[in-house]
Amino acid sequence: MSDWRHWPLLSIGFRPWFLLMLGFATLATALWAGVWIVGGWGAAMQGAFDGGQLDWRWHAHEMTFGVGVALVAGFLTTAAQNWTGRRAWHPGGLLVVLGIWLAARLAFLGVGANPLWPYLLSIAAELGILFVVARLILLSRQWHNLLFVLALSEIVLADALFALQRHDGGLSGTHGWLGLLPIVAMLLFIAQRVVPPFSANRLGIPPRRTGRYVAGIMGGGPLLMFVALLAAPMWPDVLRLVTAAIGAVVAVTGGYALTRWWHRKVFGEPMLWLLFLGVSVVLFGLAWMAAVLIGLPVGGLDGPVHALGLGMLAVMAMGMMTRVSAGHTGRPIQLPRWLRPVVVLMLVVVASRLLLPIWPGLEPLWLAITAGGLALVYLAMLLVIGPWLTTARVDARPPVKPRQP
Repeated sequence: MSDWRHWPLLSIGFRPWFLLMLGFATLATALWAGVWIVGGWGAAMQGAFDGGQLDWRWHAHEMTFGVGVALVAGFLTTAAQNWTGRRAWHPGGLLVVLGIWLAARLAFLGVGANPLWPYLLSIAAELGILFVVARLILLSRQWHNLLFVLALSEIVLADALFALQRHDGGLSGTHGWLGLLPIVAMLLFIAQRVVPPFSANRLGIPPRRTGRYVAGIMGGGPLLMFVALLAAPMWPDVLRLVTAAIGAVVAVTGGYALTRWWHRKVFGEPMLWLLFLGVSVVLFGLAWMAAVLIGLPVGGLDGPVHALGLGMLAVMAMGMMTRVSAGHTGRPIQLPRWLRPVVVLMLVVVASRLLLPIWPGLEPLWLAITAGGLALVYLAMLLVIGPWLTTARVDARPPVKPRQP
């Protein structure tokens, strides 16, 4: 095992991506809490450390294209490998893309969101992930999975637009959070594949699938919202209404899917109800966003944007990362007891952050508390799951299924 190419950490995609995601998410949310504690609103808008590095642009970019992209890379390359029977990563290529992704994160920490070159590193890592996923899907001719290629392409485009508008006041509008939508598309599309069979296996019930039309709406709807918002400057009123309508349709369709998948026994399986709750928070965010876009008096976009982010990067992440990490390392697929109090903390943090725009308002102290609480959640997950990711499978099974001739 002295050969680095045989390290367990590099044997399959989810291992290093989840490890880096949890490590960086812990650091990024802790630093963001520090920004609010040290300087409040002025620091968050202009930066608190080293002449303005950690401002709101850094936070928005790194939670989406840092944490979010690492999460998707871990899920998607592992899932695509299972779907196609082809190995997603060779150790050398994996190390190169991981290194570029990590270099981008360190660059943004070091020089902030003003220079262009950290964005180029970030986009290069995303292109590497896109190449790996597209190669697997195209070689296997799994055309029904092309949605993931489209979504990853939108992530690259969203990052490029963020870079181009990094000095523009317009970034505080759509382009500051546009990259969340393709991540929503991929995770909802994956959820409708994962939740029914996982529920069936855990609860001993027949799988309650929802069919291709529901899958198409849940996966394709957010991608269409991305396109509509991108084109909104041409016909702002019309396309805002179109975006709102699509978001509402996805939310209603997803709600139907949840009721279809639901079984009362779900309450007894924490890893299952975390998935249900995570999908619910994301759908709530889409419905809330639709209400904002049509002008209803339900606050601004801060609430729905954070509902999307927290639903995916906190609630769904805990359920799906724990399931994938346990199952693919030969461990029992159940929530470790050390994470049970962490689930409570996470739910309090998510609920508090989504209520902040309403009560007690967007106060720096409350924002610092919720960001710090989320940092503790990520740290606890890192301490529990991290050792699984860096050691060999406990059942000694190979990480890659043999490809059928």
